[in-house]
Amino acid sequence: MDTSFPQGIRAALIDMDGVLYDSMPHHARAWHSMMTEQGIHTTPEEFFLYEGMTGAATIDLIFQREFNRQATDREKKDLYHRKTQLFVEGGRKTPMPGASGMLKAFMLASIPTVLVTGSGQNSLLDSLDADYPGAFPERMRVTAHDVSHGKPDPEPYIKGAQKAGVAPGEAIVVENAPLGVRAGKAAGCFTVAVTTGPIPREEFEKEGADMIFSSMHEFAEWLESQLPNKLSSRLDDAVGKLDPATVTVVTDSNVDMAVIPLFKGSETLSKANKVVIPPGEDHKNLESVTKIWNALEEKGATRKSIVVNIGGGLVTDIGGFAAATFKRGVRFINVPTTLLGAVDAATGGKTGINFNGLKNEIGAFHLPSEVIISAIPLSTLSHNEKISGYAEMLKTALIADAGLYRSLIDVEDVLSDPHRLEAAMKRCVEIKEDVVAQDPTEKGLRKILNFGHTAGHAFESLAISRHKPLAHGEAVAHGMLVELILSHMLKGFDSMEVHRYAGEILKPVYPRTGVTCDDIPLLIELMAHDKKNATAGKPNFTLLLEPGVPEIDCLPAIEDIKAALDIYIDMA
Repeated sequence: MDTSFPQGIRAALIDMDGVLYDSMPHHARAWHSMMTEQGIHTTPEEFFLYEGMTGAATIDLIFQREFNRQATDREKKDLYHRKTQLFVEGGRKTPMPGASGMLKAFMLASIPTVLVTGSGQNSLLDSLDADYPGAFPERMRVTAHDVSHGKPDPEPYIKGAQKAGVAPGEAIVVENAPLGVRAGKAAGCFTVAVTTGPIPREEFEKEGADMIFSSMHEFAEWLESQLPNKLSSRLDDAVGKLDPATVTVVTDSNVDMAVIPLFKGSETLSKANKVVIPPGEDHKNLESVTKIWNALEEKGATRKSIVVNIGGGLVTDIGGFAAATFKRGVRFINVPTTLLGAVDAATGGKTGINFNGLKNEIGAFHLPSEVIISAIPLSTLSHNEKISGYAEMLKTALIADAGLYRSLIDVEDVLSDPHRLEAAMKRCVEIKEDVVAQDPTEKGLRKILNFGHTAGHAFESLAISRHKPLAHGEAVAHGMLVELILSHMLKGFDSMEVHRYAGEILKPVYPRTGVTCDDIPLLIELMAHDKKNATAGKPNFTLLLEPGVPEIDCLPAIEDIKAALDIYIDMA
């Protein structure tokens, strides 16, 4: 038997019970207990054979055997409800050992995953996002509620392939139940069986499983050996095109632990010398840059060498500055690992360090040779880190692409879908690169990138002064509402769009600032001292005529800014 990964696979359709969760023993006990309460003789073991069928179909099967009739709709509803109670009372169901490794292998190979389960058990479905973040967005799930005919009918897996946008023959099915294998084969999918339950291997062979594994760990290890690591390949290809004399990788200790392992198999990382700096703004200083310079010197770096920065904005700023200044400029590649870094700091060519307590006081404009944009590293981020970066995506869309903005309004849907998120990230980078190409040193057009930042920086500074720091992206999200209000007041921006932003994006997603009317004078003072103001004491804004149509160098009267802040406090 061929033991290599099949060619042409573009999606993975994955069962839940017994594959993602070690839950089948709990299901079997719950079914058996419920049937026993009804005076119906069953054994827990037989329910492993029915795995994959809908609850209604399982009850019908038992009723046909015991009473020679189908159950009524009321009986199905009541009995399944009781089975669900018993299942929930059995306690939390643990993720299946090895399942995360399987999902990681598919993720690194850029193969989307679809949940295909005969269950409608909310207690497990609700756990998916916490246990397997980003793996199964809502639109990539087929449950008992979505089909007319459950497994062993092929309908669930045919629908799963449709959700992934592929033909069934381009999908791999991962199952642990004979009926599930039958359904996958009938749908025309390459079907893998993993024997995580008591059912013998022979039962899966009878159903025609293409491959059989004894555990999820074994399956995950096989996938890892067979599938390409697209993240590593993209890095190696980018470095290879530059044909560097030497390669130095710059990262921080957090990224080194959480993200660098995702580059397993990278030829670049295996040969490069690596500089690991401490995380945090306190280390965005000359000492960190000196550490990188010393590493370059020790490696014998020349102007044909390259620096590869793998990390968030702090790493790309410091690494880019070290590259800009070593031997008067060496090439560098940025691999942003945060959403904020990907759409903001990693592109545009601004590099720098903090000095004498001032942020980015020392720096240089130095464009990266390439920026590798991928949603894969974002799987290591917290939700708060993601929404902070998302604000910069919203900003970019609002100033340049109304269609992109519309697609980003449902924040949680986009964040939960890695492929949709990555496409949006790449579009944001395209927009920023186009703006930077036209205005590399921020003399005119590039000012549109400041939308939301004049008010946002004021919110950020106010929060710091109160020792309740507000993440940069969160501050910009609130700043954009202030500046949308000003856009409506002064430029005729549609008030419905202002309300949509406040009601559908800001309120549901971003934490409150706690700003009150008493804070308005200080906020205006902070805006008056923003470093981007062309004239001291006059807050300079980028405002919008409509989504995608910005206007730079707007100087509202102080009374207008005060009025906008008053309205903001009522709306936010």
